Amino acid sequence: MLLSMLKKDDIPECYRHTPIEKLLLYHNLNYPFDSYNNAEMLILMCIDNRIMLRLPDNFSYVVRNSGAKMENVVFPLSFAVTLGGIKTIAVIGHSGCRMKDLKMHKLEFVKGLSGQGWETDRAENFFLKSSPVFEMGNIIDSIITETMRLRSCYLNVLVAPLYYYVEDKKLYFIKEDVT
Repeated sequence: MLLSMLKKDDIPECYRHTPIEKLLLYHNLNYPFDSYNNAEMLILMCIDNRIMLRLPDNFSYVVRNSGAKMENVVFPLSFAVTLGGIKTIAVIGHSGCRMKDLKMHKLEFVKGLSGQGWETDRAENFFLKSSPVFEMGNIIDSIITETMRLRSCYLNVLVAPLYYYVEDKKLYFIKEDVT
């Protein structure tokens, strides 16, 4: 379930007075930018070119990976947490992600690589080997899974699951089941 953030009071208590609150105030509510010398947070998000966040310079590290997956980017994440002193991470998934039901794109993918000089067998094997890492069934579930993985890796870091709705260019909280 998505929770909209239309005013400052919509921010859940656990994220108030944190860089997550600032991210939402800057992006969704067009708050004026503060000045930053050091990053206050890390944002893990998809490579999709339709996602452009409104943020001040130096406010955050941004790591983009297909489907906002931490696979293959654990070292840069760890670098930011350890040497950058990051204590807050936002995991941002989005509507219309092409990593959802990735198998549907296999033929187009293989054909595209073949057009770049890859042999068809090599391109197909590459897809079959790599796609399971980035495949998503349900985008919300995938973001929650990545959030939980990050929380288990970095016990002293606040990790928030967010959703970027491409159609309105706003960020939403993903409500987590607490059972």
